[in-house]
Amino acid sequence: MDVHTHLTHKAFKLDQDQVIKRAEESGLGAVVVNGLEPKSNREILSMRAKSPIIKAALGIYPIEAVNDSLPSDFPLEVESFDVQEEIRFIEEQAKSGALVGIGECGLDGYWLGEESFSKQESVFEQLLDIAMKYDLPAIIHTRKREKRSMEILRSLGVRKVNFHCYGGKSKLAIQGAEKEGWYFSIPANAKVNQLFTKLLKELPEDQILTETDAPYLSPDRNTRNEPANVVRTVNLFAHLKDWDVGEAKQKIWNNYQNLFG
Repeated sequence: MDVHTHLTHKAFKLDQDQVIKRAEESGLGAVVVNGLEPKSNREILSMRAKSPIIKAALGIYPIEAVNDSLPSDFPLEVESFDVQEEIRFIEEQAKSGALVGIGECGLDGYWLGEESFSKQESVFEQLLDIAMKYDLPAIIHTRKREKRSMEILRSLGVRKVNFHCYGGKSKLAIQGAEKEGWYFSIPANAKVNQLFTKLLKELPEDQILTETDAPYLSPDRNTRNEPANVVRTVNLFAHLKDWDVGEAKQKIWNNYQNLFG
C-alpha cells in the first residue's frame, strides 16, 4: 500500500486513471491520497469513485496553514484561503466517515521561520484534535521540526500516528516507534537514501509502512514517482530482513490494517 501520495498533483493531470490502474496491477490494496489545502482536499473526495483502492486523507500543509502571513517574496506559490473554515470542512468529512486519515499536517522549519511557528502549531493541534475525536490516524509532515512535533504529539496523547518521509534523527524515530507505537512510512527511494534504509533496518518491524510521496522522491533520477513504486520498498524490506517478499508484503499490509483499520 501507499499511505502518502499526491495524485491530485498536476503531474498526474493527463494520466491519473492509468497511474491508478498500474497501482492495482502491481498488487496495491490501498492508495491513501493526502490533501494539502481546499482544492486538493475536494479533488481527493471525488477521486474515491475511480477505484476501491483510493482512500481519502484530508489535511492542511504547514505552509498553507499560514497562507495569510507569508511574505510577498515567498518562493512558493500558495493560494489564500480561510484556514478555520477548512478545518471545519475537514471535521465534517471525518464525522461523515469519508476519511481514513487526517493529513498531511504538521510543522515545517525548512521553508518557514520562527515567526510562523505559533500559528503552525495551532493549526496542527486543531487537526490532531479531529484525528483523535474520530479515531483516525494523523499523517505527519515534519521538516526540521521533528522533535517539536513529537513533543506536541506526546502532550496531546496522540496514539495513531504515521510520520511520512521522516528526515530527522533515527534515534528519535526508533524511540517514537518503540515507546509510543508510532508508525513511519518509508518512501520508494529507500534504496538510495541512507536514512530510509537505516529506518527499514532498525525500526520495529510492526511500525513500518510504505509510501511514495508521488510525484516526488522517485527511485529513479529525473522521473515522476507513482504508487506502483512502493513494490521496490517492499522488496528492499524483504532483502534487509532476509524474508521472502510475500512475508514482507503481509507484514506491511498488517501494519496498515492495524493503523488505518
